[in-house]
Amino acid sequence: MWDLNRLRVWRAVVATGSVVAAARSLNYTPATVSQHITTLQKSVGVPLYRRSGRGIEITDLGRRLAEESAEVFTGLAKLDNLVESFRTISRPRMRIAAFTSFNARLLPDIIEPVARTHPNLRFDIQLNEPAKIRRSHCTIEIRSEVPQDEEVHLPEMTRTVLFDDDYQVVVSERHEFARRESVPFKDLAEQRWVDYDLWSGPTSRVVDLACAAAGFEPRNFAASEDDYAALALVAANLAITVLPRLSTMQLPGGLVAVDLTDPVPSRRVVMHVREREAHLPHVRAFATAAEAVAAERFEHP
Repeated sequence: MWDLNRLRVWRAVVATGSVVAAARSLNYTPATVSQHITTLQKSVGVPLYRRSGRGIEITDLGRRLAEESAEVFTGLAKLDNLVESFRTISRPRMRIAAFTSFNARLLPDIIEPVARTHPNLRFDIQLNEPAKIRRSHCTIEIRSEVPQDEEVHLPEMTRTVLFDDDYQVVVSERHEFARRESVPFKDLAEQRWVDYDLWSGPTSRVVDLACAAAGFEPRNFAASEDDYAALALVAANLAITVLPRLSTMQLPGGLVAVDLTDPVPSRRVVMHVREREAHLPHVRAFATAAEAVAAERFEHP
């Protein structure tokens, strides 16, 4: 009685509210969708819909059928995952832990040549923020460091410096700083700040050291662990924030990033590679690509 493809088409019709919209979402023709739901209704033997003008009106049974069949497709997805897990048991995997801006700005360009030469490789990408979190069993860890502090060496991993990432002040395009080429750090003393690092990790410690060097404590107007909320406050010209250049590469509209001077805060971005996996071809390819992308985008320290 049940044809799963027809049932899938019916669920699309109910979800979108029309045959035409369902056809568009499924990449079918409206005629094909109509044929599927007509056949399904005949096999059920009870009306699932009624013609209403140029569209259809879904009956209570038709809506219930779409809702209750969700469990069927959930079960099928579990079976697919089960089979896939056995198919890929020998498939190589690379677990990568990094911070958000690295994943967003640099990771795609690093992964692209690795995936091209290792098409069967699966990438598991994790966040290692806040900085105190240590992801276990990762092949690659990308971390921020404070250059003034001692180097961090993770157990059983080899450390490589990728680049130094200087900071900029981010302001609304209406702010007076937006028209400057650079801003002395001491000029930020009287500004209202948004603190975006509630975990006091290396990224914010760099800023704290710069404030101390300039002889002031920032006037924190707001704190948010949500980057979008923090930048929305800045765009509204309610406050400023100071971000690493990697985070300012793709700012939303209405925001401007301006260079800082005296001092120029900077964090160090390093790559840790698990020693027992470093010899694997896909791991070597990733490390090589990471260093190449870093050299292209940033001046090496």
